[in-house]
Amino acid sequence: MIIGHRQNLVFLENALKKGLLANAYCFVGPDGVGKRTVARYLAAKILSIDGEKISTHPDFYYLEREIDEKKNRLKKDISVEQARRLRAFLQNRPWLGGWRAAIIDEAELLNEEAANALLKTLEEAGEGILIFLLTTNDRALPQTVRSRCQTIIFSPVSEKEIVVGLKEAGHDASEAEAAAAISWGRPGRAIAMLADPELRLAYERETGRWQRLLNRPFHEKLKEIDDLFDDKERERDPIRERDRLAKTLDVWGMLWRDTLLKKISDQADETTRLSAAAIGELIDDISVGRILLGQNIHPRLLMEKILLKF
Repeated sequence: MIIGHRQNLVFLENALKKGLLANAYCFVGPDGVGKRTVARYLAAKILSIDGEKISTHPDFYYLEREIDEKKNRLKKDISVEQARRLRAFLQNRPWLGGWRAAIIDEAELLNEEAANALLKTLEEAGEGILIFLLTTNDRALPQTVRSRCQTIIFSPVSEKEIVVGLKEAGHDASEAEAAAAISWGRPGRAIAMLADPELRLAYERETGRWQRLLNRPFHEKLKEIDDLFDDKERERDPIRERDRLAKTLDVWGMLWRDTLLKKISDQADETTRLSAAAIGELIDDISVGRILLGQNIHPRLLMEKILLKF
C-alpha cells in the first residue's frame, strides 16, 4: 500500500502510459518515506504482476547490501561483484519477453568500483530496462551516475495522510493517530511502529534520554550516553554500533526540529535556553554527523562534539 506521494505517482504513471519512462530513476528521501514501495509498485506494473509477488518474477532484480557470513552482519558497502551481477542480469534477454526491472537499495553505499560498473550499465541500458536507485543522500553518489538518472524527491508525508492510509489498511483510529504523530512523515516508520512495539519503546527511551540531556553539565551528558557505546560490540560489529548511533541522531534531529518550530512560532516552550539560530546550527551538525558515521570517524568523539552544543 502506498501512502502519500500522489504527485510522484501521477508523474510516473503518465510517463508509463505515454511510453516516456526513463531507463533510470534516482529516488531520494529519508528511510521509511516510501521510496522502495513506489519503486516496487512501478516495477510490478511494467512486469504485469501483483505487487506482493514481484520478488519472484524472473525479470526483476533487487540489489542490496549482502551479509558477511563470517562476521554474521551486513557488509559496509555494495561491492563491484554485485554490480557486475546486476549488469549480467540486464544484458540477458528477458524471460517473459518484456521489461526487466531492477532496484538498488541504499545506492549511496556503492563502493567506487561498484559505482563505476553501474555507470557502464546505465550508459548501455537500452529499451525495456528500468532501474531504480534508492538513496537517502544523492550527493553521496558520483555525479556521473546521478547525471544518468532522473531524480525524484520523496518528501515527508503529512500526518493526516498517514492516518488515513493506516485506517484504510485496517488499523484502529487511535493507534493510527499515535503512530502517525511520531512517524516524522514517514509512512514506513508508522507501519513499523504498529507492527513492532519494541520500536515504539526504543523511540520513547531515546526521547527520554534527549530530555535528560538538555541544560545539563557536560560531564552529566557524557554519562547519559555511556550505554550507547560498547567496546566489545565495536570490535565484533562496528557497523551495528554506527547504525544504532545513526538512529539515535535521527531521533535527536527530529526532536530539535520540533523545538525549533515552536521557537519560530513563538509558542511558549521552556525546553531549552538555546536560540532558534543555535538550534538550527545544531540540527545541521546532527545531519552532518549522521553522514560522518558512515565514514572513518571515531563515533564517541563525534557524539561528544554534538553534545557540546546541546
